[in-house]
Amino acid sequence: MNYENSVTVSGLVHHLSRNKNDSYFPFSIRHENLWTDGTTRKDFLTARAFSKELCEKLKALNENTPVKVTGVLKSSKGSGELYLAVDEVEVLDEKFELENSVRLSGNVHLVKAQAEGETGTGKYMRFAIRQGDENSGGRDFIVVRVYDEELRKILAEKNSDDPVKIKGTLRSSRGSGVNYVRCSEIE
Repeated sequence: MNYENSVTVSGLVHHLSRNKNDSYFPFSIRHENLWTDGTTRKDFLTARAFSKELCEKLKALNENTPVKVTGVLKSSKGSGELYLAVDEVEVLDEKFELENSVRLSGNVHLVKAQAEGETGTGKYMRFAIRQGDENSGGRDFIVVRVYDEELRKILAEKNSDDPVKIKGTLRSSRGSGVNYVRCSEIE
Protein backbone atom coordinates (compact mmCIF):
# COMPACT_ATOMS: atom_id res chain seq x y z
CA MET A 1 0.00 0.00 0.00
CA ASN A 2 1.27 3.48 -0.85
CA TYR A 3 1.07 5.98 1.96
CA GLU A 4 1.14 9.73 1.67
CA ASN A 5 3.99 11.25 3.67
CA SER A 6 5.23 14.71 2.75
CA VAL A 7 6.68 17.55 4.80
CA THR A 8 7.82 21.05 3.88
CA VAL A 9 9.35 23.26 6.57
CA SER A 10 11.29 26.51 6.43
CA GLY A 11 13.40 27.95 9.21
CA LEU A 12 16.95 28.37 10.43
CA VAL A 13 19.60 25.61 10.50
CA HIS A 14 20.53 24.50 13.99
CA HIS A 15 23.51 22.14 14.10
CA LEU A 16 23.43 19.17 16.47
CA SER A 17 26.33 17.07 17.67
CA ARG A 18 27.38 14.38 15.21
CA ASN A 19 26.10 10.86 15.50
CA LYS A 20 28.62 8.12 16.20
CA ASN A 21 28.39 6.09 13.00
CA ASP A 22 28.24 8.96 10.47
CA SER A 23 25.44 7.26 8.52
CA TYR A 24 23.50 10.55 8.50
CA PHE A 25 23.88 14.24 9.31
CA PRO A 26 21.67 15.26 12.27
CA PHE A 27 20.37 18.84 12.55
CA SER A 28 17.23 20.69 13.45
CA ILE A 29 15.27 23.46 11.84
CA ARG A 30 14.40 26.34 14.12
CA HIS A 31 10.92 27.35 13.01
CA GLU A 32 9.62 30.53 14.64
CA ASN A 33 6.10 31.89 14.36
CA LEU A 34 3.77 34.20 16.23
CA TRP A 35 1.78 32.29 18.83
CA THR A 36 -1.80 32.82 20.01
CA ASP A 37 -0.68 34.78 23.10
CA GLY A 38 1.44 37.20 21.03
CA THR A 39 4.78 35.58 21.87
CA THR A 40 7.13 33.97 19.39
CA ARG A 41 7.02 30.20 19.45
CA LYS A 42 10.25 28.40 18.61
CA ASP A 43 10.03 24.82 17.39
CA PHE A 44 13.22 22.82 16.96
CA LEU A 45 12.30 20.24 14.33
CA THR A 46 14.61 17.23 14.28
CA ALA A 47 15.95 16.29 10.84
CA ARG A 48 18.41 13.83 9.32
CA ALA A 49 20.14 13.97 5.95
CA PHE A 50 21.29 10.60 4.66
CA SER A 51 22.67 11.21 1.16
CA LYS A 52 26.33 12.17 0.95
CA GLU A 53 25.46 15.21 -1.19
CA LEU A 54 22.94 16.58 1.36
CA CYS A 55 25.28 15.84 4.27
CA GLU A 56 28.05 17.87 2.63
CA LYS A 57 25.68 20.71 1.75
CA LEU A 58 24.39 20.94 5.33
CA LYS A 59 27.86 20.70 6.89
CA ALA A 60 28.90 23.72 4.81
CA LEU A 61 25.98 25.88 6.03
CA ASN A 62 26.49 28.26 8.91
CA GLU A 63 24.32 28.10 11.99
CA ASN A 64 21.07 30.10 11.48
CA THR A 65 21.18 29.88 7.67
CA PRO A 66 17.58 30.15 6.37
CA VAL A 67 16.49 26.98 4.57
CA LYS A 68 13.45 25.24 3.16
CA VAL A 69 13.53 21.49 3.73
CA THR A 70 11.31 18.83 2.18
CA GLY A 71 11.14 15.17 3.06
CA VAL A 72 9.18 12.50 4.90
CA LEU A 73 8.53 11.72 8.55
CA LYS A 74 10.08 8.62 10.07
CA SER A 75 10.26 7.17 13.57
CA SER A 76 13.64 6.11 14.88
CA LYS A 77 13.85 2.33 15.15
CA GLY A 78 15.68 2.57 18.48
CA SER A 79 13.87 5.32 20.40
CA GLY A 80 10.71 5.77 18.34
CA GLU A 81 11.43 9.51 18.15
CA LEU A 82 10.02 11.34 15.17
CA TYR A 83 12.39 12.96 12.66
CA LEU A 84 12.26 14.49 9.20
CA ALA A 85 14.19 12.39 6.67
CA VAL A 86 15.42 15.08 4.28
CA ASP A 87 15.03 14.76 0.51
CA GLU A 88 15.88 18.36 -0.48
CA VAL A 89 17.40 21.49 1.08
CA GLU A 90 17.02 24.93 -0.47
CA VAL A 91 18.98 27.88 0.95
CA LEU A 92 16.73 30.94 1.28
CA ASP A 93 17.40 34.64 1.57
CA GLU A 94 16.97 36.53 4.84
CA LYS A 95 13.36 37.54 4.07
CA PHE A 96 11.99 34.05 3.61
CA GLU A 97 8.37 33.04 3.98
CA LEU A 98 7.52 30.61 6.77
CA GLU A 99 6.27 27.23 5.63
CA ASN A 100 5.23 24.26 7.72
CA SER A 101 2.99 21.61 6.20
CA VAL A 102 2.54 17.89 6.75
CA ARG A 103 0.34 15.46 4.80
CA LEU A 104 0.05 11.87 5.97
CA SER A 105 -2.02 8.79 5.37
CA GLY A 106 -1.89 5.38 6.98
CA ASN A 107 -3.69 3.40 9.64
CA VAL A 108 -4.84 4.61 13.03
CA HIS A 109 -2.77 3.32 15.94
CA LEU A 110 -4.48 4.17 19.22
CA VAL A 111 -1.94 5.09 21.88
CA LYS A 112 -2.62 3.55 25.28
CA ALA A 113 -0.10 5.52 27.34
CA GLN A 114 -0.83 9.24 27.65
CA ALA A 115 -3.61 9.23 25.05
CA GLU A 116 -4.76 12.62 26.32
CA GLY A 117 -2.86 15.64 27.51
CA GLU A 118 -2.96 19.36 27.98
CA THR A 119 -0.58 22.16 27.11
CA GLY A 120 -0.78 25.94 27.26
CA THR A 121 -2.77 25.82 24.02
CA GLY A 122 -5.40 23.41 25.29
CA LYS A 123 -6.38 19.77 25.63
CA TYR A 124 -5.41 17.24 23.01
CA MET A 125 -5.82 13.60 22.04
CA ARG A 126 -2.76 11.71 20.90
CA PHE A 127 -2.59 8.86 18.41
CA ALA A 128 -0.14 7.56 15.84
CA ILE A 129 -0.38 6.96 12.13
CA ARG A 130 1.11 3.60 11.25
CA GLN A 131 2.81 3.34 7.90
CA GLY A 132 4.36 0.20 6.45
CA ASP A 133 4.01 -3.37 7.61
CA GLU A 134 6.15 -6.10 9.09
CA ASN A 135 6.61 -7.78 5.68
CA SER A 136 7.97 -4.65 3.98
CA GLY A 137 10.89 -4.16 6.34
CA GLY A 138 9.31 -2.31 9.21
CA ARG A 139 6.76 0.18 10.37
CA ASP A 140 6.79 3.85 11.24
CA PHE A 141 4.54 5.18 13.99
CA ILE A 142 4.10 8.92 13.48
CA VAL A 143 2.79 10.68 16.59
CA VAL A 144 -0.09 13.10 16.06
CA ARG A 145 -1.80 15.49 18.49
CA VAL A 146 -5.38 16.63 17.87
CA TYR A 147 -6.33 19.85 19.70
CA ASP A 148 -9.48 20.94 17.84
CA GLU A 149 -12.65 19.70 19.56
CA GLU A 150 -14.44 18.77 16.31
CA LEU A 151 -11.39 16.84 15.10
CA ARG A 152 -11.16 15.05 18.47
CA LYS A 153 -14.76 13.88 17.94
CA ILE A 154 -13.84 12.50 14.51
CA LEU A 155 -10.82 10.73 16.00
CA ALA A 156 -12.93 9.27 18.82
CA GLU A 157 -15.05 7.50 16.17
CA LYS A 158 -11.97 5.83 14.63
CA ASN A 159 -10.89 2.33 15.53
CA SER A 160 -7.39 0.93 15.56
CA ASP A 161 -6.26 0.05 12.00
CA ASP A 162 -8.86 2.32 10.33
CA PRO A 163 -7.41 4.16 7.32
CA VAL A 164 -6.82 7.86 7.96
CA LYS A 165 -5.53 10.93 6.13
CA ILE A 166 -4.45 14.08 7.93
CA LYS A 167 -3.00 17.51 7.29
CA GLY A 168 -1.10 19.48 9.88
CA THR A 169 2.17 21.04 10.93
CA LEU A 170 5.37 19.66 12.44
CA ARG A 171 5.93 20.84 16.02
CA SER A 172 8.17 20.22 18.99
CA SER A 173 6.91 19.93 22.54
CA ARG A 174 7.88 22.92 24.68
CA GLY A 175 8.53 20.64 27.64
CA SER A 176 10.34 17.63 26.20
CA GLY A 177 11.37 18.87 22.76
CA VAL A 178 9.87 15.71 21.23
CA ASN A 179 8.55 16.23 17.70
CA TYR A 180 4.93 15.51 16.76
CA VAL A 181 2.40 16.44 14.09
CA ARG A 182 -0.26 18.97 15.12
CA CYS A 183 -3.36 17.91 13.22
CA SER A 184 -5.48 20.53 11.44
CA GLU A 185 -7.62 18.21 9.27
CA ILE A 186 -8.74 14.55 9.40
CA GLU A 187 -10.33 12.56 6.58
